[in-house]
Amino acid sequence: MIFSAYQVIFFFFIYAFLGWCTEVIYAAVNSGKFVNRGFLNGPYCPIYGFGVVAVVLCIYPIKDNLPALFFGSVILTTLLEFITGFVLEKIFNEKWWDYSDEHFNIKGYICLKFSLMWGLACIIVIRVIHPLIIKFVDFVPHIVGIIIISILSAGILSDIIITVFAIMKIKKNIRLIQSISDEMKNISDFTGEKIYDKVNTLMEKNEEYKEKISETHQHLEELKEKYKSIIESKGIVNRRIENAFPKLKINTRKSLRELIEEIKSNRE
Repeated sequence: MIFSAYQVIFFFFIYAFLGWCTEVIYAAVNSGKFVNRGFLNGPYCPIYGFGVVAVVLCIYPIKDNLPALFFGSVILTTLLEFITGFVLEKIFNEKWWDYSDEHFNIKGYICLKFSLMWGLACIIVIRVIHPLIIKFVDFVPHIVGIIIISILSAGILSDIIITVFAIMKIKKNIRLIQSISDEMKNISDFTGEKIYDKVNTLMEKNEEYKEKISETHQHLEELKEKYKSIIESKGIVNRRIENAFPKLKINTRKSLRELIEEIKSNRE
């Protein structure tokens, strides 16, 4: 069966939404609360849209051959997941999901457990769900479908732009926090190595050290305030990404006390 470009695009948005629903349900079962899963802010996961469309285009003609349908789905979805994880890490220098704790994984991008799950899920989609989706798409008047696709395309494009800028802001804040951490460590080193052991004696004998200690303390307070303002300035998108990808290594949710203790331990 050959599908038109109109149908394929419609399929993409439908399965992106259904994939988002699946992720939300999975997260709710595991965490007991609602989590807006997915790379983007809207109710869609593009990787599901691309994955199912790839399976539909490549494997739908052999849907009656169950073994071929299963293994073909496993190969296609696993390849897509690996490429997506690899590309996202190369672009953002961060791993968005990590299967390293699962058996038979490859670089944490894919694992046997989820690959087999995708294969079984695709059988259900192709055999049960997709025939209904075809009927729905054909039922929608063509002009109405074009309008829906246009609105959704504009929305997802805007969402991509907003999300990418939010992620870049997070990474910028991470670099700034790291520079503050380094500077605080330098202050800690200076204070610990040059002043602490003899602070009482030096304060009595030399006003210069009093002034230096005062300046150091003031600078440290300024760094604390700067760190606090960065942590409190996170926007809605930043917080959503942290909740959606708890294993993502761009989380800035670290208290100032933890940061200072970390610096002290590094010094020791």
